[in-house]
Amino acid sequence: MGQGQLRRGILIGLGLLAAMSVWVIAWLLTQSPLALLLVRHELPPIVGLAPRSTQALLLLAVPLENLQAFWQAATPASQRRATRQQWRKFFSSEGPGWLGSLLAGGSLNFEREVQPWLGKSTLLASLPEWGTLVALEICKPALAQFELNLLWERQSLAGLPVQVDTYKGIQVVSSPLPGLPGFAAALFGERYVLLAEKAAALRAAIDAWQVPQLSLMAEPQFRQVIQALPPAQVGWAFWQNPQPASAEGLTLQAVGLGLGVSFQGLLAETAALWHTPANFALPRSEAFRPQVIGQLPDETLALVSGRNWAVFWQSLGQVQPLRLLGLPLDPGQWGPAQVDLDWQRLVPETGEFALALLPADGKPAWLWVGKRPEAPTLDERAIAQGWQVVSMATKHGVATAWSKPVVQPLAELVPQNLPAIPKPPLLAQVYHADRDGYSYLASSLAALEAALADPPLSATRAWRRLVAPLPHRNLGYGYGSLGLLETWLPQLSGSRWSSTRFAFATTALKFSEAPYPDRGRWLLQRGKLFWQWY
Repeated sequence: MGQGQLRRGILIGLGLLAAMSVWVIAWLLTQSPLALLLVRHELPPIVGLAPRSTQALLLLAVPLENLQAFWQAATPASQRRATRQQWRKFFSSEGPGWLGSLLAGGSLNFEREVQPWLGKSTLLASLPEWGTLVALEICKPALAQFELNLLWERQSLAGLPVQVDTYKGIQVVSSPLPGLPGFAAALFGERYVLLAEKAAALRAAIDAWQVPQLSLMAEPQFRQVIQALPPAQVGWAFWQNPQPASAEGLTLQAVGLGLGVSFQGLLAETAALWHTPANFALPRSEAFRPQVIGQLPDETLALVSGRNWAVFWQSLGQVQPLRLLGLPLDPGQWGPAQVDLDWQRLVPETGEFALALLPADGKPAWLWVGKRPEAPTLDERAIAQGWQVVSMATKHGVATAWSKPVVQPLAELVPQNLPAIPKPPLLAQVYHADRDGYSYLASSLAALEAALADPPLSATRAWRRLVAPLPHRNLGYGYGSLGLLETWLPQLSGSRWSSTRFAFATTALKFSEAPYPDRGRWLLQRGKLFWQWY
Protein backbone atom coordinates (compact mmCIF):
# COMPACT_ATOMS: atom_id res chain seq x y z
CA MET A 1 0.00 0.00 0.00
CA GLY A 2 1.42 3.39 -1.06
CA GLN A 3 1.79 6.34 1.24
CA GLY A 4 -1.07 8.14 -0.56
CA GLN A 5 -3.52 5.30 0.09
CA LEU A 6 -2.37 5.06 3.71
CA ARG A 7 -2.88 8.80 4.15
CA ARG A 8 -6.38 8.60 2.65
CA GLY A 9 -7.23 5.67 4.91
CA ILE A 10 -6.10 7.57 8.00
CA LEU A 11 -8.10 10.64 6.94
CA ILE A 12 -11.22 8.54 6.29
CA GLY A 13 -10.83 6.88 9.70
CA LEU A 14 -10.41 10.23 11.43
CA GLY A 15 -13.44 11.59 9.57
CA LEU A 16 -15.58 8.63 10.68
CA LEU A 17 -14.34 9.02 14.24
CA ALA A 18 -15.19 12.74 14.20
CA ALA A 19 -18.65 12.03 12.76
CA MET A 20 -19.32 9.41 15.44
CA SER A 21 -18.17 11.84 18.13
CA VAL A 22 -20.52 14.54 16.82
CA TRP A 23 -23.38 12.01 16.69
CA VAL A 24 -22.70 10.85 20.27
CA ILE A 25 -22.56 14.45 21.56
CA ALA A 26 -25.78 15.34 19.70
CA TRP A 27 -27.49 12.25 21.12
CA LEU A 28 -26.34 13.10 24.65
CA LEU A 29 -27.67 16.64 24.28
CA THR A 30 -31.05 15.66 22.83
CA GLN A 31 -32.05 12.03 23.39
CA SER A 32 -29.99 10.70 26.30
CA PRO A 33 -31.30 10.90 29.86
CA LEU A 34 -28.02 12.72 30.59
CA ALA A 35 -29.41 15.74 28.70
CA LEU A 36 -31.06 16.83 31.94
CA LEU A 37 -27.60 17.39 33.42
CA LEU A 38 -26.45 19.59 30.54
CA VAL A 39 -29.37 21.93 29.82
CA ARG A 40 -30.60 24.95 31.80
CA HIS A 41 -34.06 26.50 31.44
CA GLU A 42 -35.56 29.93 31.95
CA LEU A 43 -39.09 30.28 33.34
CA PRO A 44 -41.48 28.95 30.66
CA PRO A 45 -44.56 30.98 29.62
CA ILE A 46 -46.90 28.53 31.39
CA VAL A 47 -46.10 30.30 34.70
CA GLY A 48 -48.38 33.11 33.49
CA LEU A 49 -51.38 30.85 34.21
CA ALA A 50 -50.70 30.79 37.97
CA PRO A 51 -53.04 33.24 39.76
CA ARG A 52 -51.49 35.77 42.10
CA SER A 53 -53.12 34.08 45.11
CA THR A 54 -51.13 30.85 44.54
CA GLN A 55 -49.77 29.61 47.85
CA ALA A 56 -47.60 26.75 46.56
CA LEU A 57 -46.33 26.04 43.06
CA LEU A 58 -44.45 23.26 41.28
CA LEU A 59 -43.32 24.07 37.75
CA LEU A 60 -41.53 21.53 35.53
CA ALA A 61 -39.76 22.72 32.38
CA VAL A 62 -38.98 19.25 30.98
CA PRO A 63 -41.30 16.47 29.74
CA LEU A 64 -42.35 13.89 32.32
CA GLU A 65 -41.02 11.08 30.14
CA ASN A 66 -37.54 12.67 30.27
CA LEU A 67 -37.70 12.72 34.07
CA GLN A 68 -38.74 9.07 34.08
CA ALA A 69 -35.86 8.12 31.77
CA PHE A 70 -33.32 9.93 33.94
CA TRP A 71 -34.73 8.42 37.12
CA GLN A 72 -34.40 4.96 35.60
CA ALA A 73 -30.81 5.66 34.55
CA ALA A 74 -29.89 7.02 37.99
CA THR A 75 -31.48 4.12 39.88
CA PRO A 76 -29.16 1.22 40.81
CA ALA A 77 -29.73 -1.73 38.47
CA SER A 78 -31.14 -3.91 41.25
CA GLN A 79 -33.90 -1.36 41.96
CA ARG A 80 -34.90 -0.31 38.43
CA ARG A 81 -37.81 -2.69 38.09
CA ALA A 82 -39.28 -1.51 41.39
CA THR A 83 -38.72 2.11 40.36
CA ARG A 84 -40.56 1.55 37.07
CA GLN A 85 -43.47 0.02 38.97
CA GLN A 86 -43.54 2.95 41.42
CA TRP A 87 -43.67 5.43 38.53
CA ARG A 88 -46.54 3.59 36.83
CA LYS A 89 -48.41 3.28 40.12
CA PHE A 90 -47.97 7.02 40.77
CA PHE A 91 -49.55 7.89 37.39
CA SER A 92 -52.46 5.49 37.75
CA SER A 93 -55.77 5.20 39.55
CA GLU A 94 -53.75 4.15 42.62
CA GLY A 95 -51.76 7.38 42.55
CA PRO A 96 -51.73 9.87 45.43
CA GLY A 97 -54.55 12.30 46.22
CA TRP A 98 -55.97 14.41 43.43
CA LEU A 99 -54.08 12.66 40.62
CA GLY A 100 -55.23 9.17 41.57
CA SER A 101 -58.84 10.31 42.01
CA LEU A 102 -58.80 12.01 38.59
CA LEU A 103 -57.39 9.00 36.73
CA ALA A 104 -59.70 6.61 38.60
CA GLY A 105 -62.84 8.73 38.30
CA GLY A 106 -62.25 9.43 34.60
CA SER A 107 -61.18 5.83 33.82
CA LEU A 108 -58.06 7.28 32.21
CA ASN A 109 -54.91 5.38 31.30
CA PHE A 110 -52.10 7.88 31.70
CA GLU A 111 -49.54 6.27 29.38
CA ARG A 112 -52.03 5.59 26.58
CA GLU A 113 -54.52 8.47 26.81
CA VAL A 114 -52.63 11.39 28.39
CA GLN A 115 -48.88 11.16 27.87
CA PRO A 116 -48.97 11.10 24.01
CA TRP A 117 -50.23 14.71 23.82
CA LEU A 118 -48.19 16.20 26.68
CA GLY A 119 -45.66 18.91 25.86
CA LYS A 120 -42.61 20.11 27.78
CA SER A 121 -43.90 22.10 30.76
CA THR A 122 -46.25 21.23 33.62
CA LEU A 123 -47.66 23.52 36.31
CA LEU A 124 -49.22 22.45 39.61
CA ALA A 125 -50.60 25.21 41.86
CA SER A 126 -52.36 25.21 45.22
CA LEU A 127 -54.98 27.97 45.50
CA PRO A 128 -56.40 28.70 48.98
CA GLU A 129 -59.85 29.57 47.60
CA TRP A 130 -60.28 26.93 44.90
CA GLY A 131 -58.01 23.96 45.61
CA THR A 132 -55.68 22.49 43.01
CA LEU A 133 -54.95 23.87 39.54
CA VAL A 134 -53.03 21.89 36.91
CA ALA A 135 -51.82 23.32 33.59
CA LEU A 136 -50.33 20.99 30.97
CA GLU A 137 -48.53 22.17 27.87
CA ILE A 138 -49.69 20.15 24.86
CA CYS A 139 -47.94 19.20 21.64
CA LYS A 140 -50.98 17.66 19.88
CA PRO A 141 -54.05 19.86 20.41
CA ALA A 142 -56.37 17.69 18.32
CA LEU A 143 -55.49 14.56 20.29
CA ALA A 144 -55.89 16.41 23.61
CA GLN A 145 -59.32 17.67 22.54
CA PHE A 146 -60.30 14.14 21.46
CA GLU A 147 -59.37 12.65 24.85
CA LEU A 148 -61.26 15.39 26.73
CA ASN A 149 -64.35 14.80 24.57
CA LEU A 150 -64.02 11.07 25.25
CA LEU A 151 -63.92 11.78 28.98
CA TRP A 152 -67.12 13.83 28.82
CA GLU A 153 -68.84 11.09 26.78
CA ARG A 154 -67.94 8.56 29.46
CA GLN A 155 -69.40 10.87 32.08
CA SER A 156 -72.64 11.24 30.12
CA LEU A 157 -72.96 7.49 29.55
CA ALA A 158 -72.48 6.99 33.29
CA GLY A 159 -75.46 9.27 33.91
CA LEU A 160 -73.38 12.07 35.44
CA PRO A 161 -74.15 15.72 34.64
CA VAL A 162 -71.82 17.55 32.26
CA GLN A 163 -72.02 21.36 32.35
CA VAL A 164 -70.55 23.46 29.54
CA ASP A 165 -69.85 27.17 30.06
CA THR A 166 -67.96 29.77 28.06
CA TYR A 167 -65.64 32.23 29.78
CA LYS A 168 -63.87 34.90 27.74
CA GLY A 169 -64.14 32.73 24.65
CA ILE A 170 -62.82 29.58 26.39
CA GLN A 171 -65.05 26.54 26.82
CA VAL A 172 -65.02 25.35 30.45
CA VAL A 173 -66.55 21.92 31.08
CA SER A 174 -67.47 20.70 34.58
CA SER A 175 -68.58 17.27 35.77
CA PRO A 176 -68.31 15.48 39.13
CA LEU A 177 -65.80 12.65 39.49
CA PRO A 178 -65.86 10.00 42.25
CA GLY A 179 -63.47 10.89 45.05
CA LEU A 180 -63.25 14.56 44.09
CA PRO A 181 -65.31 17.50 45.36
CA GLY A 182 -65.54 18.66 41.74
CA PHE A 183 -63.74 18.63 38.41
CA ALA A 184 -63.44 21.09 35.53
CA ALA A 185 -61.28 21.20 32.40
CA ALA A 186 -60.58 23.55 29.50
CA LEU A 187 -58.48 23.57 26.35
CA PHE A 188 -56.77 26.97 26.40
CA GLY A 189 -55.67 28.38 23.07
CA GLU A 190 -54.64 25.00 21.61
CA ARG A 191 -51.55 25.34 23.79
CA TYR A 192 -52.52 24.23 27.30
CA VAL A 193 -55.00 21.94 29.01
CA LEU A 194 -56.28 23.32 32.32
CA LEU A 195 -57.61 21.01 35.06
CA ALA A 196 -59.01 21.99 38.45
CA GLU A 197 -61.35 20.96 41.24
CA LYS A 198 -63.49 24.06 40.67
CA ALA A 199 -64.31 25.98 37.50
CA ALA A 200 -63.46 29.19 39.38
CA ALA A 201 -59.80 28.11 39.42
CA LEU A 202 -59.83 27.85 35.62
CA ARG A 203 -61.38 31.29 35.32
CA ALA A 204 -58.69 32.68 37.64
CA ALA A 205 -55.98 31.09 35.44
CA ILE A 206 -57.52 32.60 32.30
CA ASP A 207 -57.67 36.01 33.99
CA ALA A 208 -54.04 35.72 35.08
CA TRP A 209 -52.95 34.99 31.51
CA GLN A 210 -54.92 37.85 30.01
CA VAL A 211 -54.22 40.40 32.78
CA PRO A 212 -50.56 40.06 33.95
CA GLN A 213 -51.25 42.01 37.15
CA LEU A 214 -53.45 39.10 38.27
CA SER A 215 -50.65 36.58 37.70
CA LEU A 216 -48.21 35.22 40.26
CA MET A 217 -45.48 36.92 38.23
CA ALA A 218 -46.77 40.23 39.60
CA GLU A 219 -46.38 39.10 43.23
CA PRO A 220 -43.29 40.86 44.74
CA GLN A 221 -42.37 37.89 46.93
CA PHE A 222 -42.38 35.54 43.93
CA ARG A 223 -40.15 37.87 41.96
CA GLN A 224 -37.75 38.30 44.88
CA VAL A 225 -37.06 34.58 45.35
CA ILE A 226 -37.38 33.25 41.79
CA GLN A 227 -35.38 36.01 40.12
CA ALA A 228 -32.58 35.37 42.62
CA LEU A 229 -32.19 31.83 41.28
CA PRO A 230 -30.10 30.86 38.23
CA PRO A 231 -31.68 28.97 35.28
CA ALA A 232 -32.85 25.54 36.44
CA GLN A 233 -32.23 22.04 35.11
CA VAL A 234 -35.70 20.65 35.76
CA GLY A 235 -38.01 23.33 37.13
CA TRP A 236 -38.97 25.44 40.13
CA ALA A 237 -40.91 25.16 43.39
CA PHE A 238 -42.38 28.10 45.28
CA TRP A 239 -44.22 28.57 48.59
CA GLN A 240 -45.46 31.73 50.28
CA ASN A 241 -46.66 32.14 53.83
CA PRO A 242 -50.36 33.04 54.04
CA GLN A 243 -49.85 34.57 57.50
CA PRO A 244 -49.07 38.31 57.73
CA ALA A 245 -45.61 39.42 58.77
CA SER A 246 -45.01 40.22 62.44
CA ALA A 247 -43.51 43.61 63.28
CA GLU A 248 -41.70 42.16 66.32
CA GLY A 249 -40.14 39.03 64.89
CA LEU A 250 -38.67 37.21 61.91
CA THR A 251 -41.34 35.87 59.57
CA LEU A 252 -40.59 33.48 56.74
CA GLN A 253 -42.43 35.03 53.79
CA ALA A 254 -41.55 32.84 50.82
CA VAL A 255 -39.25 30.04 49.65
CA GLY A 256 -38.11 29.37 46.09
CA LEU A 257 -36.22 26.37 44.72
CA GLY A 258 -34.47 25.99 41.38
CA LEU A 259 -34.72 22.23 40.89
CA GLY A 260 -31.96 20.08 39.42
CA VAL A 261 -30.95 16.42 39.46
CA SER A 262 -27.86 14.29 39.90
CA PHE A 263 -27.27 10.54 39.88
CA GLN A 264 -27.57 10.54 43.69
CA GLY A 265 -30.69 12.66 44.17
CA LEU A 266 -32.23 16.11 43.96
CA LEU A 267 -30.02 19.21 43.79
CA ALA A 268 -31.58 22.64 44.23
CA GLU A 269 -30.59 26.28 44.38
CA THR A 270 -32.60 27.91 47.18
CA ALA A 271 -33.82 31.37 48.12
CA ALA A 272 -35.71 32.10 51.35
CA LEU A 273 -37.28 35.51 51.93
CA TRP A 274 -37.65 36.73 55.53
CA HIS A 275 -39.39 39.79 56.92
CA THR A 276 -37.15 41.37 59.58
CA PRO A 277 -38.00 44.05 62.18
CA ALA A 278 -36.77 47.56 61.47
CA ASN A 279 -34.00 47.30 64.08
CA PHE A 280 -32.74 43.86 63.00
CA ALA A 281 -29.08 43.83 61.93
CA LEU A 282 -26.59 41.24 60.75
CA PRO A 283 -22.83 41.48 61.21
CA ARG A 284 -20.70 41.36 58.09
CA SER A 285 -20.01 37.72 57.31
CA GLU A 286 -17.71 35.94 54.90
CA ALA A 287 -17.82 32.37 53.65
CA PHE A 288 -15.57 29.91 55.49
CA ARG A 289 -14.82 26.20 55.49
CA PRO A 290 -16.71 24.68 58.48
CA GLN A 291 -14.52 22.63 60.84
CA VAL A 292 -16.85 22.07 63.80
CA ILE A 293 -18.57 19.16 62.00
CA GLY A 294 -15.50 17.13 62.96
CA GLN A 295 -16.59 17.35 66.62
CA LEU A 296 -20.03 15.75 66.03
CA PRO A 297 -20.55 11.98 66.27
CA ASP A 298 -21.38 9.89 63.21
CA GLU A 299 -24.84 9.07 64.63
CA THR A 300 -25.99 12.70 64.35
CA LEU A 301 -29.60 12.88 63.16
CA ALA A 302 -29.77 16.58 62.32
CA LEU A 303 -27.65 19.69 62.73
CA VAL A 304 -27.32 23.38 62.02
CA SER A 305 -23.98 25.18 62.15
CA GLY A 306 -22.63 28.68 61.79
CA ARG A 307 -20.09 31.19 63.00
CA ASN A 308 -22.03 33.70 65.11
CA TRP A 309 -24.00 32.14 67.95
CA ALA A 310 -25.34 35.44 69.28
CA VAL A 311 -27.03 36.34 65.99
CA PHE A 312 -28.27 32.80 65.43
CA TRP A 313 -29.81 32.48 68.90
CA GLN A 314 -31.36 35.93 68.76
CA SER A 315 -32.83 35.15 65.33
CA LEU A 316 -34.11 31.77 66.45
CA GLY A 317 -35.99 33.37 69.33
CA GLN A 318 -37.62 35.86 66.96
CA VAL A 319 -38.76 33.38 64.29
CA GLN A 320 -42.54 33.31 64.21
CA PRO A 321 -44.31 29.90 64.35
CA LEU A 322 -45.69 28.73 61.01
CA ARG A 323 -47.22 25.77 59.23
CA LEU A 324 -45.11 24.54 56.31
CA LEU A 325 -46.74 21.88 54.11
CA GLY A 326 -49.14 21.09 56.95
CA LEU A 327 -46.39 20.68 59.57
CA PRO A 328 -46.40 22.97 62.65
CA LEU A 329 -42.97 24.55 63.11
CA ASP A 330 -41.86 26.64 66.08
CA PRO A 331 -38.06 26.98 66.09
CA GLY A 332 -38.19 29.06 69.27
CA GLN A 333 -39.21 25.92 71.22
CA TRP A 334 -36.48 23.66 69.86
CA GLY A 335 -33.83 21.90 71.95
CA PRO A 336 -31.87 24.27 74.23
CA ALA A 337 -34.71 26.82 74.20
CA GLN A 338 -36.55 24.53 76.66
CA VAL A 339 -33.73 24.90 79.22
CA ASP A 340 -33.85 27.87 81.60
CA LEU A 341 -30.46 29.31 80.64
CA ASP A 342 -29.49 32.69 79.24
CA TRP A 343 -27.76 31.29 76.17
CA GLN A 344 -26.73 34.71 74.91
CA ARG A 345 -24.52 35.19 78.00
CA LEU A 346 -23.55 31.55 78.45
CA VAL A 347 -21.62 30.67 75.29
CA PRO A 348 -19.21 32.76 73.17
CA GLU A 349 -20.94 35.19 70.82
CA THR A 350 -18.66 34.45 67.87
CA GLY A 351 -16.72 31.46 66.62
CA GLU A 352 -17.86 28.26 64.98
CA PHE A 353 -20.68 26.30 66.59
CA ALA A 354 -23.01 23.42 65.79
CA LEU A 355 -26.36 22.48 67.30
CA ALA A 356 -27.31 18.84 66.68
CA LEU A 357 -29.87 16.16 67.48
CA LEU A 358 -28.71 12.68 68.51
CA PRO A 359 -30.73 9.48 69.00
CA ALA A 360 -31.97 8.82 72.52
CA ASP A 361 -34.79 7.03 74.32
CA GLY A 362 -38.01 8.86 73.55
CA LYS A 363 -37.34 12.18 71.87
CA PRO A 364 -33.87 12.94 70.43
CA ALA A 365 -31.24 14.56 72.65
CA TRP A 366 -29.67 17.88 71.68
CA LEU A 367 -25.93 18.60 71.57
CA TRP A 368 -24.17 21.98 71.31
CA VAL A 369 -20.50 22.19 70.29
CA GLY A 370 -18.45 25.38 70.04
CA LYS A 371 -15.07 26.91 70.75
CA ARG A 372 -14.13 26.72 74.44
CA PRO A 373 -14.41 30.22 75.92
CA GLU A 374 -11.77 32.03 77.91
CA ALA A 375 -12.44 32.82 81.58
CA PRO A 376 -14.99 32.66 82.99
CA THR A 377 -15.55 29.02 82.04
CA LEU A 378 -18.96 27.63 81.05
CA ASP A 379 -19.31 26.05 84.50
CA GLU A 380 -18.66 29.40 86.18
CA ARG A 381 -21.16 31.12 83.89
CA ALA A 382 -23.81 28.50 84.72
CA ILE A 383 -23.19 28.98 88.48
CA ALA A 384 -23.58 32.75 88.00
CA GLN A 385 -27.03 32.05 86.54
CA GLY A 386 -28.07 30.12 89.66
CA TRP A 387 -27.35 26.59 88.47
CA GLN A 388 -25.78 23.85 90.58
CA VAL A 389 -22.70 22.32 88.92
CA VAL A 390 -21.39 18.93 90.02
CA SER A 391 -18.26 17.20 88.69
CA MET A 392 -18.58 13.61 87.57
CA ALA A 393 -16.34 10.94 86.13
CA THR A 394 -17.19 9.49 82.71
CA LYS A 395 -15.59 6.91 80.46
CA HIS A 396 -13.79 9.72 78.65
CA GLY A 397 -12.63 11.99 81.44
CA VAL A 398 -14.18 14.50 83.80
CA ALA A 399 -17.49 16.17 82.95
CA THR A 400 -19.97 18.31 84.87
CA ALA A 401 -23.72 17.97 85.37
CA TRP A 402 -25.85 21.11 85.65
CA SER A 403 -29.05 21.22 87.68
CA LYS A 404 -31.46 24.05 88.28
CA PRO A 405 -32.69 24.24 91.92
CA VAL A 406 -36.46 24.54 92.13
CA VAL A 407 -37.65 27.67 93.93
CA GLN A 408 -40.19 26.92 96.66
CA PRO A 409 -42.32 30.09 97.06
CA LEU A 410 -44.30 28.62 99.98
CA ALA A 411 -41.27 27.57 102.03
CA GLU A 412 -41.57 30.59 104.34
CA LEU A 413 -45.10 29.47 105.33
CA VAL A 414 -43.86 26.12 106.70
CA PRO A 415 -43.40 26.15 110.55
CA GLN A 416 -39.76 26.22 111.55
CA ASN A 417 -40.11 23.62 114.37
CA LEU A 418 -41.01 20.75 111.98
CA PRO A 419 -38.28 18.17 111.36
CA ALA A 420 -36.27 18.79 108.20
CA ILE A 421 -37.50 16.93 105.14
CA PRO A 422 -34.63 15.53 103.08
CA LYS A 423 -34.49 17.11 99.62
CA PRO A 424 -34.53 14.75 96.66
CA PRO A 425 -31.41 14.82 94.49
CA LEU A 426 -31.57 17.30 91.66
CA LEU A 427 -31.93 15.90 88.17
CA ALA A 428 -29.26 17.02 85.73
CA GLN A 429 -30.62 18.95 82.75
CA VAL A 430 -27.34 19.75 80.99
CA TYR A 431 -24.03 17.86 80.76
CA HIS A 432 -20.77 19.63 79.94
CA ALA A 433 -17.26 18.60 78.92
CA ASP A 434 -14.25 20.22 77.22
CA ARG A 435 -11.83 18.65 74.76
CA ASP A 436 -9.28 19.84 72.18
CA GLY A 437 -10.29 23.48 72.44
CA TYR A 438 -14.03 22.77 72.10
CA SER A 439 -16.84 22.78 74.66
CA TYR A 440 -19.70 20.28 74.56
CA LEU A 441 -23.15 20.76 76.10
CA ALA A 442 -25.79 18.04 75.88
CA SER A 443 -29.22 17.23 77.26
CA SER A 444 -28.20 13.64 78.10
CA LEU A 445 -25.06 11.94 79.31
CA ALA A 446 -25.31 9.38 76.49
CA ALA A 447 -25.28 12.16 73.88
CA LEU A 448 -22.22 13.76 75.50
CA GLU A 449 -20.32 10.46 75.64
CA ALA A 450 -21.22 9.74 72.01
CA ALA A 451 -19.76 13.09 70.97
CA LEU A 452 -16.55 12.33 72.86
CA ALA A 453 -16.14 8.71 71.79
CA ASP A 454 -17.77 8.02 68.42
CA PRO A 455 -16.02 8.59 65.07
CA PRO A 456 -16.62 12.14 63.79
CA LEU A 457 -19.42 12.75 61.32
CA SER A 458 -17.11 14.57 58.91
CA ALA A 459 -14.92 11.47 58.56
CA THR A 460 -17.71 9.21 57.32
CA ARG A 461 -18.00 8.42 53.62
CA ALA A 462 -21.74 9.08 53.76
CA TRP A 463 -21.23 12.66 54.97
CA ARG A 464 -18.54 13.39 52.39
CA ARG A 465 -20.84 12.17 49.60
CA LEU A 466 -23.72 14.21 50.97
CA VAL A 467 -21.87 17.54 51.05
CA ALA A 468 -19.79 16.96 47.90
CA PRO A 469 -22.30 18.81 45.64
CA LEU A 470 -22.45 21.78 48.04
CA PRO A 471 -20.02 24.72 48.19
CA HIS A 472 -17.34 23.82 50.73
CA ARG A 473 -16.93 27.47 51.71
CA ASN A 474 -20.24 28.73 53.08
CA LEU A 475 -21.94 30.45 56.03
CA GLY A 476 -23.00 27.22 57.73
CA TYR A 477 -24.55 23.80 57.16
CA GLY A 478 -27.94 22.28 57.80
CA TYR A 479 -28.46 18.53 57.77
CA GLY A 480 -31.22 16.05 58.54
CA SER A 481 -33.17 12.94 57.61
CA LEU A 482 -36.82 12.58 56.57
CA GLY A 483 -37.10 9.95 59.29
CA LEU A 484 -37.37 12.81 61.82
CA LEU A 485 -40.74 13.73 60.23
CA GLU A 486 -42.38 10.36 60.89
CA THR A 487 -44.13 11.78 63.97
CA TRP A 488 -46.05 14.23 61.74
CA LEU A 489 -46.08 12.14 58.53
CA PRO A 490 -46.83 8.52 59.53
CA GLN A 491 -46.94 7.50 55.86
CA LEU A 492 -43.13 7.83 55.80
CA SER A 493 -42.75 5.07 58.37
CA GLY A 494 -41.27 1.96 56.78
CA SER A 495 -40.76 3.58 53.36
CA ARG A 496 -37.33 3.96 51.85
CA TRP A 497 -37.86 7.74 51.77
CA SER A 498 -37.66 7.85 55.57
CA SER A 499 -33.99 6.90 55.36
CA THR A 500 -33.10 9.55 52.77
CA ARG A 501 -31.05 12.50 53.97
CA PHE A 502 -30.51 16.08 52.94
CA ALA A 503 -27.82 18.71 53.46
CA PHE A 504 -28.05 22.45 53.01
CA ALA A 505 -25.42 25.19 52.84
CA THR A 506 -26.19 28.90 53.27
CA THR A 507 -24.14 30.88 50.76
CA ALA A 508 -25.30 34.50 51.12
CA LEU A 509 -27.49 36.86 53.19
CA LYS A 510 -28.70 40.11 51.66
CA PHE A 511 -30.99 42.89 52.90
CA SER A 512 -33.36 44.83 50.63
CA GLU A 513 -36.16 47.33 51.07
CA ALA A 514 -39.68 45.92 51.51
CA PRO A 515 -43.18 47.41 51.20
CA TYR A 516 -44.06 47.09 54.90
CA PRO A 517 -45.65 49.90 56.96
CA ASP A 518 -43.60 48.85 60.01
CA ARG A 519 -40.39 49.84 58.12
CA GLY A 520 -39.23 46.24 58.24
CA ARG A 521 -36.89 44.91 55.55
CA TRP A 522 -36.52 41.80 53.47
CA LEU A 523 -33.66 39.41 54.16
CA LEU A 524 -32.86 37.07 51.28
CA GLN A 525 -31.09 33.87 52.32
CA ARG A 526 -29.42 32.10 49.39
CA GLY A 527 -28.18 28.54 49.55
CA LYS A 528 -27.87 25.14 47.96
CA LEU A 529 -29.71 21.95 48.91
CA PHE A 530 -28.92 18.31 48.16
CA TRP A 531 -31.47 15.58 48.91
CA GLN A 532 -29.76 12.22 48.56
CA TRP A 533 -31.85 9.30 47.27
CA TYR A 534 -29.15 6.76 46.41
